[in-house]
Amino acid sequence: MARCWQAVGTAVVLLSLLTCAHKAAPLSKDRLKPRLQKIASLNDRQILLTFSEEIDTSSLKIGNIAIASQDDTSETLAVITLYPSLSASEIIAVTARQDVKTYRVSGLVVDYGQNTGTFKKTFVGSNRPDTVRPWLASYTRGYKNSVFRMQFAKAMDTTSSSLRFRILPKKSLDPLWSDYRHLALTPRSADDSLRYDTTYYCYFTTASDLSGNTILPFIISITPDSLYKPFVLKGKAVIDDSTALLDGLAILKRSLPVAIARLNKGEFSFEVRDSSEYTILIIATGMMGEAPVSLSEKNIVPLRPEQCDIDTIID
Repeated sequence: MARCWQAVGTAVVLLSLLTCAHKAAPLSKDRLKPRLQKIASLNDRQILLTFSEEIDTSSLKIGNIAIASQDDTSETLAVITLYPSLSASEIIAVTARQDVKTYRVSGLVVDYGQNTGTFKKTFVGSNRPDTVRPWLASYTRGYKNSVFRMQFAKAMDTTSSSLRFRILPKKSLDPLWSDYRHLALTPRSADDSLRYDTTYYCYFTTASDLSGNTILPFIISITPDSLYKPFVLKGKAVIDDSTALLDGLAILKRSLPVAIARLNKGEFSFEVRDSSEYTILIIATGMMGEAPVSLSEKNIVPLRPEQCDIDTIID
């Protein structure tokens, strides 16, 4: 009987311990308001605001920040857009062109705990121009993608006249900006939708930020195919049968151009879906070459001195 009561007592103790474990003290809620620690003008169009903690960037609104001349509050400086810099605690404000004068900034921000912090601070504007090129921060790539989406590191000029790109195989896609940094290329019509059985290349040649700095051309590729298992077709461009070309473009063709890639130390590489024969066209400054290529060959493409406008090939 004593052993029975001892077992019951042990069970009660274990149950108590488990109950206590489930009733652990809740995590403390973040109640600290974000504080503006410093503000500095990076150039005549950008201001860096550094906060005490990360800001909920989805809550950033240009109407929540106001900038005016300290000497004449009726003289305001327009805020065009806001976005995070190296982290969510550092916010870039893109403005109209500044003057070398003292400005007063005031506003509010919200952290991830939904605490609202207000601030007022002064800074000296700059007349130093922004000369940093924009660059591609992230983008869709590879399979299971039916839309080209890209994010730029800086606020861009979103007018259609500042953009130029080509799609291979040829499709008519229109630029759609969701803000100053996020761009999607959308089909102009139902016939321009990307096909499941095709890999598409975007050769993006022209875009500029709000200060007129242009991006370096880039190439990205996607396919809507969800079961993509390509072959890799490789080759090399040479001059005088020996010297590898270090820079240029390679265009893969059948009856029409179907893919484009940059040379890497004279070498090209394409993902293809079958073992058929293609034609490769190499274009570089003052040089070009053309040859048949296939998966079973070494694909050495000799180059010769000749000028070629790529627009006449892929437009």
